[in-house]
Amino acid sequence: MKYKLLVILILTFALLFAVFSCGSVYDGGAYVFPYDYKSKPSGLPTPTPDNLPSSWKGFNLTNMFYFGSTWGTDIPFDEAEFKMISEWGFNFVRLPIDYRILIKSNNWNNINEAGILRIDKAIEYGIKYDIHVCLNFHRAPGYTVASPPEDTDLWTQKAPQDAFAQLWGYLANRYKEIPNEYLSFNFLNEPPEVDENVYAAVIKKAADAIWAQDPRRLLIADGLNWGRKPSNLIKELGIAQATRGYEPFTLTHYKADWVQGSDDFALPVWPSVMVPGYLYGFEKNDIRSIYSIEHDFVGAYNLDINIGTVSREARLIVKADDNIIFNRLFTSGAGEGEWTTVVYRPEWNIYQNIFNRDYRIEIPAGIKLLTLEVTDGDWMTVNDMKFSPVSGNGIIFYYSPTVQDWGAIIPPVKIDADGKVVSQDAAMNKTWLWENNIKQWKEVMNSGGGVMVGEWGAYNKTPHNVFLNWLEDNLQNFQEAGMGWALWNFNGSFGVINSGRDDVDYEDYNGYKIDREMLDILLRYLD
Repeated sequence: MKYKLLVILILTFALLFAVFSCGSVYDGGAYVFPYDYKSKPSGLPTPTPDNLPSSWKGFNLTNMFYFGSTWGTDIPFDEAEFKMISEWGFNFVRLPIDYRILIKSNNWNNINEAGILRIDKAIEYGIKYDIHVCLNFHRAPGYTVASPPEDTDLWTQKAPQDAFAQLWGYLANRYKEIPNEYLSFNFLNEPPEVDENVYAAVIKKAADAIWAQDPRRLLIADGLNWGRKPSNLIKELGIAQATRGYEPFTLTHYKADWVQGSDDFALPVWPSVMVPGYLYGFEKNDIRSIYSIEHDFVGAYNLDINIGTVSREARLIVKADDNIIFNRLFTSGAGEGEWTTVVYRPEWNIYQNIFNRDYRIEIPAGIKLLTLEVTDGDWMTVNDMKFSPVSGNGIIFYYSPTVQDWGAIIPPVKIDADGKVVSQDAAMNKTWLWENNIKQWKEVMNSGGGVMVGEWGAYNKTPHNVFLNWLEDNLQNFQEAGMGWALWNFNGSFGVINSGRDDVDYEDYNGYKIDREMLDILLRYLD
């Protein structure tokens, strides 16, 4: 009898310890809060699939962003951060999650409750501090933008699709009592350039699993092409969408150590002259554009053009007043050649060699218009263009790429007698951001679709003054469009605290280092 009583007491204390230590109890898999949050007045707006709140303003919290990381993620959420976010007036956090934290032994069917408990706590903190929490799979079964890639393919294989839907169904059942004011689901971080029908089918399968458990749950899907392109099929499913604010990429990811080639990006300035670096052949006619340079070449000039990467092969044609003055086919291949580095891309079975070599082109005197284009073949990049007078009399000027974004359209330019670009069509500024980042998404909103900016920001190697100018232009555009946003991130290299910038005088605040200039700008745009 004493033995049984002792066992009962031990089990009772263990149960109490579990309840009070994690702050939750469980009822058939659904999550039950340890306090009556329903009687707590909420100042949060009510989101709907056709109208995401413009007042959603906040951050991505990257604590569960990468499984097993030792550099600031895969750690418990910090209540102090929720408290700071709330006290400063922000009301939204997105939680990008690596699904591997939520399972055991890489088994999609074996839930790791310790990982789930961390999400529980984040939602608790959100309710406590009046912050909307948006759950997102940054890595899902069969897909991630991070490295290493998944062993399976979410877009073509049934098993990862089933696992993806099953995980969302589990979370939907667990949190079905939490109202949309406090919680939303954002399916998958930055899908690639997959077919829209394929994407919509995968998302619908997961949505059906969620709605089977919780028919009212608010759902958000990232746009196609890594969050940049809206999907009408997703809107028709009754699902809101999220875009990105990482343009121009050479500014936002300058010297980002996970981005190949970012060390070679030009030093960012903002606003700036837009000079895209890609020249596409007719094989990519939908994004093809040419360099068109209007300048009064009063004397003969040499153009030294530095060719960067050549994808398979690309024929460069240079015309002076519509007369061909340079015609050359550049071809990448194995072994030795004009290139400095051989790059073989097995996924496409082609070579994309790096030439990094200057080629001289003579421009006759009296020329008014110079054009450079790729006709035959795939594409090439241009690193630099230097114009120097043959006689030595005259100015030397440069027209060098500042943008390495894929698909960027090259505007025609006018260069004055001092070698300066005077064409406003080439300006990268707030208007350019609107045209490239906002306009197509505003059209979605006007047609009855909910839209927000799920991620945006710039890495800590971008000069601080440049970053702040760019930051405010984006905030003004978001405000004009009526779009809520979540900065990547809060605490870290893109964030407002502990960002590790070399050119910031940080303010100490409860053990954190605050970028006060950045914070003050953000606070000006809270509704």
